[in-house]
Amino acid sequence: MENILKYQSLDAKKQQLEKSILTSSEKAVMNKMIAYVKEAQNKSMELENQAKKLTEEYLALKKEYDKNILLIKELTSKNSDELTTEQMDQIFHQINLVSSNLYMIERNLNIQIVNIKNILKEFEATKKGVIQARTKHKESKLKYEAFVNDVNPKIEAINKEMQKLESVIDEKLLAKYKSLKHDNIFPVFVPLENGNCGGCRMAQPKGRLDKIKSDGYIICEQCGRVIYNK
Repeated sequence: MENILKYQSLDAKKQQLEKSILTSSEKAVMNKMIAYVKEAQNKSMELENQAKKLTEEYLALKKEYDKNILLIKELTSKNSDELTTEQMDQIFHQINLVSSNLYMIERNLNIQIVNIKNILKEFEATKKGVIQARTKHKESKLKYEAFVNDVNPKIEAINKEMQKLESVIDEKLLAKYKSLKHDNIFPVFVPLENGNCGGCRMAQPKGRLDKIKSDGYIICEQCGRVIYNK
């Protein structure tokens, strides 16, 4: 029993070391930065599509604006001496309509320009954030790798000790240990404490208490752990 308890103690230390690697704050930062960069890349693509659409709309408005400017020039270039009053009135009416149209187009152009500038500003902010995230990821990765390189030799040393113990542990006890651990029961071996299971705290019947005195251990009917007599 002494060897299997030592084996379990080593296993607990190994699990703590492995958990420290999995729950490392540097690893959490790395994953956070990776997620940020992915999100930023998606955001950049979205901004790029918006900028493309706005640019197309801007060019269409600019084309319409230039077309109306030419029309104004054409209308104002006519010789008034050759026109009747009715024709002059029609030209003035057309000029007013085109001028109103130009005003609306110019207003929409300015709106598009502001929208494009805002998108470019947001794109630059996203780009800056990605650069910072990648720098932070690199720093965290170096620290995480240094931490893992420090912890792994300790895990390997424990594995070697556990392998040595396996050769002197009762095969049935070792098989029971591995089976229960595989079922996510840990610790597997627990002491009898005031007639109770040291794991789930369930009181053990008197007949089973007599059995633990003769056999050295019993199986808890509640949690399945191996109860040994201290």
